[in-house]
Amino acid sequence: MNYLIRKKEKKDCKDVAHVVTIAWNETYKGIVPDLFLEELKYNENERVKMSYEKFDVNNNHQFVLEIDNEVVGFVKFGVSEDEQFENCGEIFALYIIKKYKGNGFGRKLVEEAIKEIKQLGCNKMIIACLKENPSNDFYKHIGGKYIKDGVYKRLNLPENIYYYEI
Repeated sequence: MNYLIRKKEKKDCKDVAHVVTIAWNETYKGIVPDLFLEELKYNENERVKMSYEKFDVNNNHQFVLEIDNEVVGFVKFGVSEDEQFENCGEIFALYIIKKYKGNGFGRKLVEEAIKEIKQLGCNKMIIACLKENPSNDFYKHIGGKYIKDGVYKRLNLPENIYYYEI
């Protein structure tokens, strides 16, 4: 299995939007409302357009994971916009299509993001994860320390906030 982790390019916007649709449906079925998951499928083209428009915006850093020349995952990161976490990096999104999970790719994407977050001047990082998301174990496994509860505002769902010294 040949893989490559590289900076997201504009040409990847459609593939990344598709990964979001697939990963959310695989991960969050039974956790978030079915209607929300259906809407992800129907508004995928709209999300691609927004991704193109926001591609060059500050604090929009992303790496994609390619396996056999197909984008199957990505990580989105930057400086946290949460005022409680000054000079702190944040991983805003980390998604990998289910059949590629468990092979160390999530860790590799996080490691690449951390290198860039350090370049942004941060020596700590946070990640938020829905409480019912099975990936909570992964975030603890890679060194995250649970520090507080949060809320995923878009759906008003509880989440765990993990803290990392990097």
